[in-house]
Amino acid sequence: MNKQMSKKADELMSKFKNSELCKTSKCLQDRWQQKINAWGKEIAKTKISATDLSVFGFIIGMMAVNFLAMNMYFEALVCILVNRVCDMLDGAVARTKGVTEFGKFIDATLDFIFYGGVIFGFGLADESNTQAACFLLFAFMASATAMLTYGIIDQKSADTKASPFYLGGLAQGFETLTAFVILCIMPFAFMPIAILLGCWCLIKALIIISRAYYKLNIAKKSK
Repeated sequence: MNKQMSKKADELMSKFKNSELCKTSKCLQDRWQQKINAWGKEIAKTKISATDLSVFGFIIGMMAVNFLAMNMYFEALVCILVNRVCDMLDGAVARTKGVTEFGKFIDATLDFIFYGGVIFGFGLADESNTQAACFLLFAFMASATAMLTYGIIDQKSADTKASPFYLGGLAQGFETLTAFVILCIMPFAFMPIAILLGCWCLIKALIIISRAYYKLNIAKKSK
């Protein structure tokens, strides 16, 4: 039964990845990534390190929390976008200058704090957002915890190449940035969008838990 559930979860994930929406999204991301890589190589020629970009982007990104609390959504959106650009650039610089263990740690840590901070900011913006913000934070924590824990344990396997911090998260990256942009443009729609994104996060957590149970328990026993 558990094996069948794991296979169904993988099938659903596969269908999503092969959908036209996902393919279009990936195409746009690839084009943007090419530009980021080019900029990263230029920045790498200077004394600016990947960690410098991570910290700078984090400081700017956290300013969005204050702007959201004051209902200054345009300013918050600018801070969010600057944070995300810096997050892409630090990776490009790291790949050019060399990836470090501390760099991976600080990048992932600041990213997750930033995501939680923006959700907190929307909760401060309007009292009516409080319950939806709490639900989204709960769902985001569930997804992040499952992803990070599984990634760290599974990284010990010889066939694992992915970073333990990024396993194609549904609760991070392009999808979350898109939601934040829409929310800054249409803050009145926070509740339904937060609930949808929260459910998306919980689906991600369930998929990872199912996959982990099969790969780390059933598959190993069968060997």
